[in-house]
Amino acid sequence: MIRRAPSRPRRITRRGRRRLLFALMVAAIGLSVPIWVPHLLATLPAFQISELRVVGTGHIPPEEIRALALTPDASVWDDPARWEERVRAHPMVREATARRESFRTLEIAIVERRPVALVATPELRPVSGDGYLLPLEPSAAPLDLPLDLPIVQGPVETEGGFVADPETRELILALSRMDRTRSDFISLVSEVGLAEEGGYRFLLLPGAGADVVLLPSDEPLRALDRVSIALGQIEDRQVARADARFRGQVVLTRGEER
Repeated sequence: MIRRAPSRPRRITRRGRRRLLFALMVAAIGLSVPIWVPHLLATLPAFQISELRVVGTGHIPPEEIRALALTPDASVWDDPARWEERVRAHPMVREATARRESFRTLEIAIVERRPVALVATPELRPVSGDGYLLPLEPSAAPLDLPLDLPIVQGPVETEGGFVADPETRELILALSRMDRTRSDFISLVSEVGLAEEGGYRFLLLPGAGADVVLLPSDEPLRALDRVSIALGQIEDRQVARADARFRGQVVLTRGEER
């Protein structure tokens, strides 16, 4: 029986070490290319943002959005999420979405916080549907602020820029939903507040069909529909109060019965 001599470990020659070192260097450069190439190209004028389009603004000057979104060294290699994050820092912005229109053109779509009511802090301030006090001056005409916003009765306390009282926040949220789906009713509301017996109390403008409308805090939109049906079925326009806080019913009170 012939036995083989144990094999000796091969030694890496000087040429082999050079080849291994060269392969490692090439691999390291290849892995780092996605990191340093964009940073290098971002410094070139050909890769900087040339135009920023702002859409969806009504109260916010587009220049303010551009100033927030773009830094002096902004380039096409930047992450759009960074632009969106900077724009969302604006107190009037509820949502921001950035997308590239072309290689060097960027578009940012804005969803603004819309004023739905005025609250006393003690001075009147517009408030959005999520209860955030907006940095708008009601008397400033260039802002195109609606002058028929309902006034939330009573002074409110704020915390972190938001209305602090949870019940008042729910009331403002209900106003926001009504503004989207029952804008004809909201245009008739002069003041609104929490009713002593529970629910919401709406004081309407003269000629609205009723002086006061009372709605429950749960499902106020359905209750408002019942009020509209009830007022449409009567010829008497001297209704002092329409109370829809009773399940499935609306109680109408004449002016002299008040």
